[in-house]
Amino acid sequence: MIERDFQRQLFDKELRVLEQALLDIADGKYEGNEFLTDYKLIVANYEKLLTFTRRIFKISDIQARNLLQRENEIKNILNNAGQGFLTFGQDLIINREYSLECEKIFGFKISRLNILDLLRSEDEEQNALFAEVFRTVLESTEHEILQQTISKLPKVIKREDQYLSIELKPIPPSYEDDNLLCMLILTDVTEKHKAQEQVAFLSFHDKLTSLYNRAYIDSWLEELQMEDTFPLSVIMADLNGLKLSNDVYGHIQGDELLIRLAKVLLQCTRKTDIVARWGGDEFIILLPSTDSQACEKVAERIIAGCKQQEGLPTELSVSLGMATQKKFTKNISDLFGMAENRMYSDKLLKSKDVRNRLILSVERELHKRFFEDPGHVERVGYLAFNLAKAAELSAGSLDLDNLNLMTRLHDIGKVGIPKEILGKDTELTNQEWEIMQRHSEIGFRMAQSIDELVVAKAILALREHWDGSGYPRGLKGDQIPVLSRLVAIVDAYDVMTHSRPYRPAKSKEEAIDELKQGSGKQFDPSLIDLFINELTKSAQGAIC
Repeated sequence: MIERDFQRQLFDKELRVLEQALLDIADGKYEGNEFLTDYKLIVANYEKLLTFTRRIFKISDIQARNLLQRENEIKNILNNAGQGFLTFGQDLIINREYSLECEKIFGFKISRLNILDLLRSEDEEQNALFAEVFRTVLESTEHEILQQTISKLPKVIKREDQYLSIELKPIPPSYEDDNLLCMLILTDVTEKHKAQEQVAFLSFHDKLTSLYNRAYIDSWLEELQMEDTFPLSVIMADLNGLKLSNDVYGHIQGDELLIRLAKVLLQCTRKTDIVARWGGDEFIILLPSTDSQACEKVAERIIAGCKQQEGLPTELSVSLGMATQKKFTKNISDLFGMAENRMYSDKLLKSKDVRNRLILSVERELHKRFFEDPGHVERVGYLAFNLAKAAELSAGSLDLDNLNLMTRLHDIGKVGIPKEILGKDTELTNQEWEIMQRHSEIGFRMAQSIDELVVAKAILALREHWDGSGYPRGLKGDQIPVLSRLVAIVDAYDVMTHSRPYRPAKSKEEAIDELKQGSGKQFDPSLIDLFINELTKSAQGAIC
């Protein structure tokens, strides 16, 4: 209906002329006129012409609408393709028609801008390449030259903080007098490029420390086997006490130790040196053109740098092994092995000192987090030694070094128990009690991590009861290590006779009554008798 009305408006004058002529003929207005026959023929032909013209218009209108629809469809496809499409000619000015993605990529309208200005970067060689390629493509007509020239363009370019994938396509002229156009297809691949860079980085870098990893060292071995790298020195480094630190302070603190050591290693080496995380708690440093004396100085700087670190729960300690190869060789695996063996030797020599330092740090943590006075460990040690002496256990059945360490570390597992549970002055819930019972296993793992297996087993069994009602394994009688049985008694006595934030201290007599009630149930009855006997020998309490 709308189309008919539009056609009537468009051909209104012609239709009125035709209608009037047909009315005149029908009314007989021109009867007898010698030109009537010719007039009728002209009117009939005019009617045919007008009908034909209207049909042509209708067809043209349909074609125009179809073309417009196709144009809109193509625009929608291009605007939603996630790519930027733009064209330019020999003047290098961007044409008005381009896809909306272009504005998203560049952040502004690009119509009538110079394509070279739009793509300009800090890389002057790249800018010159674009100018040369565009000029050649727009002037050349040979297909082979076009393809060779286009192939010179990089696949991806960097523009400010963006990475853009580019593809240049020449558009042949539609008519003889038209000029060649170029279409540039752009895709923002910034996120993809960053992801690829991250993958590439992680393939040759340690995620935690950002140092190179073992894979990078393996890939660099050929470069090392060049004459100008000799003398070549290697330092193998091992972070002491990482496992214990993880157990006591958690993996976050353990990771911090690794990160700090990585920073120290970087600070003590040159940019030409290679520092890598070899695996776990081990690191490797490759020192090209470095003799043994210079290597020793690097090691000294590393040791000093570790001692200067502050804000850590335990001292940053490292074992080092150095090796130097003076002359060129195609096989450097022996050099790595030599440095590694020397590192393990250094670790063995330092093990006792490292262990003592770790124990001291754990004791500090216990005093900080656990509800007890610092004198508890000293008193338990004194009581345990005297009870062992009274029981005549010190001669052979009990190692006094183990007893001393056991008294120092018997509560070590409690660092893994929340303070609100340790200090609760009311009865623990079932869930809280389950958490509380874990401290024996936590302490066991911690003592294992410093290679104190006897003490570790004693800590695990500290809460076992003589009658088998204890935890974690329900041991009974002599199944319980004597270290555990002995320390359990003196620990219980000292805890009862000294106040806690959540309860007052018991008297000596009250504590002895509690021990008697637990004899044969919680405690070894023979050791209880000995302990109480020693306590009551004198008014002062001989061993209390």
